Amino acid sequence: MQEERKRRSPFYSPDRAVIRLQIHFRVVPVKVTHSNFTNYCYIALNQATRESVVVDPAWELGKIEATLSAYGASVRAILLTHSHHDHVSLADVLATRQGCPVYMSEEEARYYGFQCSNLRLIRSETPLRLGSLEIMPILTPGHTKGSVCYLVGDNLFTGDTLFAEGCGMCTGRGADPHALFDSLQKLKHKLSSKNKIFPGHSYGMPPGQFYSSLLERNIYLMLEDRSRFVSFRMRQNQTGLMAFK
Repeated sequence: MQEERKRRSPFYSPDRAVIRLQIHFRVVPVKVTHSNFTNYCYIALNQATRESVVVDPAWELGKIEATLSAYGASVRAILLTHSHHDHVSLADVLATRQGCPVYMSEEEARYYGFQCSNLRLIRSETPLRLGSLEIMPILTPGHTKGSVCYLVGDNLFTGDTLFAEGCGMCTGRGADPHALFDSLQKLKHKLSSKNKIFPGHSYGMPPGQFYSSLLERNIYLMLEDRSRFVSFRMRQNQTGLMAFK
């Protein structure tokens, strides 16, 4: 009877739970380093329920666990964008300590032989429901054979597929600039200007930039022609692997 009265109310909306989740949702960047490597791992947190997912845990276990503790976060899952060591080095130990599953695309895990405790393979872009959190995987090969981005609320975690300043390199085994072009075009169709981008690395701009800003500044999102994109991404005599312009 009480539920029926709610439905008759002029203020009732089946989407209100989603709106409440967005209000209470927070992304906590954790900057982690090892030797000359600097990465961002992320804690995506529903502050109302304290449920969270951890994206690409690497290098500094103590720092990541201290951040989880500071927010009182319970880890529902670990999300891996790809299998490069600087994005997965703590996936096994953190999954064991937190007793949670680890998600990676099936293509990525099988191609590179990745293994991890509690590994679950993503075969499609069907949303994952993890408690109060809904995760939409977006398959984005190119930087690696089976890279995947994760959309949580309005926030996209891109690993090395897309940076604020550029996009991932395509020089390793399984990398393909043609596939990366297709993946970036796919993101254009799936994202809106209000989405925030949280990449695995920063090359000058802090994480959490609006996608609209990237569309105005990121040259790789401006290149609409496949051959021009591939030629530019793979051009000779770049001053560095991350020399985006």
